[in-house]
Amino acid sequence: MPFQDIGREQKRRFILDAAANVFGAKGFHAATVQDITERAGIARGTFYLYFRDKRDIYRALSGKLQAQIMEVILPGGADEVLADETDVTALIRERLVGLGRLFEREAGSARVFVYRTPGMDPEFEEQRREFLCDLTNGIAAVLRTGAERGVFRQHDPRVAAMCLIGSMDMVIESWLQTSADRNPPSLPEMMDEAARFFVPALLAVEAEAEERTGASALSTTSTPKRGRTR
Repeated sequence: MPFQDIGREQKRRFILDAAANVFGAKGFHAATVQDITERAGIARGTFYLYFRDKRDIYRALSGKLQAQIMEVILPGGADEVLADETDVTALIRERLVGLGRLFEREAGSARVFVYRTPGMDPEFEEQRREFLCDLTNGIAAVLRTGAERGVFRQHDPRVAAMCLIGSMDMVIESWLQTSADRNPPSLPEMMDEAARFFVPALLAVEAEAEERTGASALSTTSTPKRGRTR
């Protein structure tokens, strides 16, 4: 549909998508409002009906991506991850693969947020730090509760969360640097492979679980608890 025929919220999303592509290609400082309006095919005045300036639209883009990341990684918190019927291994892999799909879909925003944001602006850098702190705390809370219930190993939960986030960040950054290639790798597949690496490091082994619960080390016939490696 022509731009003038779509609703206000659709127009706002359309401009955000154009800005994401421009920021991803040129970086925040080099990009201009004119670049965004030309990419969107709209008049400059139309841009200002929805955003004050390029800082305002970048703030909206990064806030949107941060909210999407939290929705993919931490919906339901520890209660959902550690519910009795949950296959923890499958859930972790599902969420990391979902994160890969999100970044493939939002590659323009992700390209700026992941490796072009640090140091570019004090306000945006602080916004990014606060988000990473919230994400770290959220994952650490799940790992801490899971360790108390014998599902996860007794790691320092914040250190484990930081290792997980840092590794995912590296995988995503590597993919973003090659995503413009003719045959780019599949980020969901890369994230699934990363999950296969991390899950054994996170899940408690049976011997550890038995020791923490006081179960006999000689009991080998009991049904393994969900999420355990064997």
